[in-house]
Amino acid sequence: MELNEINKTYGFVPPYKKCSKCAQIIFAKVFKYQEVYFFCPSCKVQTKWNYNTIISKMQISSEHLNHLITMFLNRRSPSEANEILKYDFVNLSLNKKTIDHYFSIFNRIVMEYYLQELDSVVFEGELELDESHLFKEKASFAPHRLYSNHAVWLFGICQRKSNKFIIFPISNRQEQNLKKIIFKFIKAGSTIYTDCFSSYVNNHVFPRKSKLSNYSYIHFFIIHKKEFVSQLFKHIHTNKIESLWKQVKQQIRRERITTFYIPAIARFYFFRTLHYNDQKKLIENGLLSNQLGEFEDLIKIILNKF
Repeated sequence: MELNEINKTYGFVPPYKKCSKCAQIIFAKVFKYQEVYFFCPSCKVQTKWNYNTIISKMQISSEHLNHLITMFLNRRSPSEANEILKYDFVNLSLNKKTIDHYFSIFNRIVMEYYLQELDSVVFEGELELDESHLFKEKASFAPHRLYSNHAVWLFGICQRKSNKFIIFPISNRQEQNLKKIIFKFIKAGSTIYTDCFSSYVNNHVFPRKSKLSNYSYIHFFIIHKKEFVSQLFKHIHTNKIESLWKQVKQQIRRERITTFYIPAIARFYFFRTLHYNDQKKLIENGLLSNQLGEFEDLIKIILNKF
């Protein structure tokens, strides 16, 4: 196979590698047994492209991995990926547990990126804020029918003139907690659109008064009991973030997310804020890492962040 064809088919293969014997940097690629190896001219050793990475024990072919990455980036669930790979014209059938394992690795890569973004992202311009409730708890006294989906609140910030947004779980909707998040992620002087929830608006005076305008924000709010778009000022609404909640919940239902709902939310954030090519590059670079945070630990970090 030609070098250009190797690079095209196995795009996640790194441009260089350390020799597994002498540790010097090597660039020469060879294609052997349907896999890519790096050849060291000094010690005549061939080092596999995934040596000393998180997928060094990979039992599937690079072609399988390439297909799984593509389906992950196209928002296919593990079950859907399993069905697609069974088609005769694809003929790359894999065990369902194997697909789940690699999708879990992809999710961990995305979640680590997501955590990094939480520490650095700052919004400005026209923004919409809102909270949404997931997994309404149902009372049950039957010990054999316990509900595993606990009530969860999500807080979201989205920018009107771009596809940039951020969403994460919150322990409660108290004013102090929400303001801490707003001050961290939103630059002073920005224009904010919300509903008239009491954490944003003082509803005990007439006319209602913004609680955010005292902190150098331009704040407009809409009373959803009366209207969803202001009849006087058409720009006052929260339609964009309401649409976002609809898409997030559809994604969660589609993937049948239960306890581990955070990865789907992180992935959704990731898909919408990066170009497809950047998404793929991030996954490819993550696969070349020699370590990743454990799935449960990453979830706890996000849950305890605020």
